Amino acid sequence: MMLIRRYLILYLTLFITRINCFNFKNDKILTNIGSGTQQFPTVLVGKNNNNYYYVNVSFGTPGQLQQLALDTANPYSWVLSGTDNSQCSNHTECDETTLYMVNESTTAIDVNPGKFYNLEFIEGIDVNGTAVSDVMVFPNISVLANGARSDEVSPFSRVIHNTTTNVTFTNNYLKISQPYFINANESSNLLSGVLGLGGIITYPGSAIDYRNFNSDEFYFMKSLVDANIIESAGYSLWLNSDSTSVETTLSGSILNDNSGRLIFGAVDPTLFSGSLVQFDMISFMDPSTGVASTGYPILPMGPVYITNSNRDTLNMTSKDYLEPVLIDSSFIGNYLPVSTIIQIAIQIGANYVESLDRWLVRCDVGTVGAHIDFTFDEVTIKVPLQNLLTTTFDATSNETIHFSDGQAACFLKLYANSYIGFNVLGESFLRNAYLVVDLAGNTVALAEANGSDEVYNGEPTTTSTSTSTSSRTSSGSGSSSIGSTSGNKSTNSQSSSSPISTVEAIKSGYIPYAKHKVYNDTSLTLYPASVSVQSSYIPGQYTATVFSNGIVTGPVRSFYETSRTSTTTRSSSTEFNSLSINISSVTASRTVSAAANKLQIPQPPS
Repeated sequence: MMLIRRYLILYLTLFITRINCFNFKNDKILTNIGSGTQQFPTVLVGKNNNNYYYVNVSFGTPGQLQQLALDTANPYSWVLSGTDNSQCSNHTECDETTLYMVNESTTAIDVNPGKFYNLEFIEGIDVNGTAVSDVMVFPNISVLANGARSDEVSPFSRVIHNTTTNVTFTNNYLKISQPYFINANESSNLLSGVLGLGGIITYPGSAIDYRNFNSDEFYFMKSLVDANIIESAGYSLWLNSDSTSVETTLSGSILNDNSGRLIFGAVDPTLFSGSLVQFDMISFMDPSTGVASTGYPILPMGPVYITNSNRDTLNMTSKDYLEPVLIDSSFIGNYLPVSTIIQIAIQIGANYVESLDRWLVRCDVGTVGAHIDFTFDEVTIKVPLQNLLTTTFDATSNETIHFSDGQAACFLKLYANSYIGFNVLGESFLRNAYLVVDLAGNTVALAEANGSDEVYNGEPTTTSTSTSTSSRTSSGSGSSSIGSTSGNKSTNSQSSSSPISTVEAIKSGYIPYAKHKVYNDTSLTLYPASVSVQSSYIPGQYTATVFSNGIVTGPVRSFYETSRTSTTTRSSSTEFNSLSINISSVTASRTVSAAANKLQIPQPPS
């Protein structure tokens, strides 16, 4: 069985307390003298060869440049130790990452001498190390100003320096003096340093509980608030400059140093289109203890659809589907109910290979214009099928898995949520979404991301802005076997259209341009299900085998026309009573999926 990252989920002991994350002082915001506008730091986001989104951060004196993976689910930051890390001591397993040499920094301080932190996070990341304080610098900073269009803002030239907090913000770097972070000598399931962007974690009895971090300095964003660089702890993330694809991975490198932007403290409406909808963070509850935390970006996900280039759509879930989902940028794959994955596989002709514990599909299905649509109330995030495929190329053997006609096979970046106990949407989802997180108010907003052509060359977009607080009404419920949900959904807040797109500050409980959807206090909770390291039940007609020569063989079904005569009405992993598969005898060509625009795929040789 192939080891897939983060199969195991740690059962949590969480404390039922809803806290306001990063409840910091709300002083006057420093402005650029002479401009009268607030300045927001914007950090360039890249993607490395391990498929992680990262930012460049320098630690220490002299500075040691680190690539830190973005982690939207975890509030703590860490670096990989170059002197103590057992995995990296010989630099044999860390060729694709960066290392921090604490002994080479003249400003490094051991925060708690002799104390080791053994951190085990809900998504399966384990980190062991010591706490260190050192200089932290974000290089290559650009600047956005509130009240102005982002394409009209010129970098300011004055240096903003807060002598109390020792934070310096200029037009090309952001320096935070002596924040705390973990110097990791051992890590698992994520071999990279991390920039923690999550909310404060309430987890009594666990090392990740915020009470074990007795200093606010562990939360670097607090320094930005205390220094009046941003008004409230929050950020927005846009990753739609990511140009990586199956073709770029086949070339041997997917490194992209301009995949998007991380904006501290503000929303840039030129980066999204349509509605920006704001949700309260859903609680994560341990079913064995009944205690919960609200520090995670968990949102209510509605039905999942597949759409072809003619805009024909089929529901891959059910009409009233509603489940919590964790939005986690450190996940390369996406974890969904196995029933949903099977429905998608039917439409695109994918087959499950038990020996690999992965779904395989022809790579050319990514070129037909189909996309998977994830719905969040009135927001739909359209993920091109191409973004859900990854190469099967093995650098060791220099070979790619292929079908009998020579066509390359790709892995589907979808995994059964039974591996970790709940739904997760990761890298391929986020590159198509605009994410806004209000850490102080425990809210998250989503919108469909504008493409890089629209952002860099297009006209400013019209956005819908909230003009009142949300009201609460009863209008529906949903349930599921994994990540069960129930509750009443509210109406929209009133909104109005604004023809002007200007950068605006995030405040506690308030996300600019967003419509706030409110659920009652007991409406939605993520209950992790039992975790299985065994593959979920996959019906035999959807399985295949990979032979030693790299050729995939499977049921004839996967290369013929498949269509559904009705929409799924249940979410069971073993029942597909509403599913009808019609096999047609195609001789000249073989077509896959009614919902994928009658994909014309050449018939493999007999």
